[in-house]
Amino acid sequence: MNAGGCRVSPIGVGAALNAHPEINEAAAVERPVKADKTVIAAFYVSPDVINDPALAAFCAARLARYKPPRLFIRCDALPRGANNKLLRRRLRQDWENNHGQT
Repeated sequence: MNAGGCRVSPIGVGAALNAHPEINEAAAVERPVKADKTVIAAFYVSPDVINDPALAAFCAARLARYKPPRLFIRCDALPRGANNKLLRRRLRQDWENNHGQT
């Protein structure tokens, strides 16, 4: 992923989110918001929706200033392949199918 010209590892962002006590599982992907602009989006699994400012503050305390996600999306489950590998591309595709592609 790219945040302001700096490389950001989706695994590192996911690991920071997984440290949250209410999150069971999390993944980060790069998400287009305009034709020429992308942001880091975090998809997470938790019993309840966690408000975005609380998640942003939690990430800001654990990640460099340019790494925290800008979007937080609660899911019932993260998509996985037959070998239990996380399918980040499918996360993006499902979101775009349900909310429109930019």
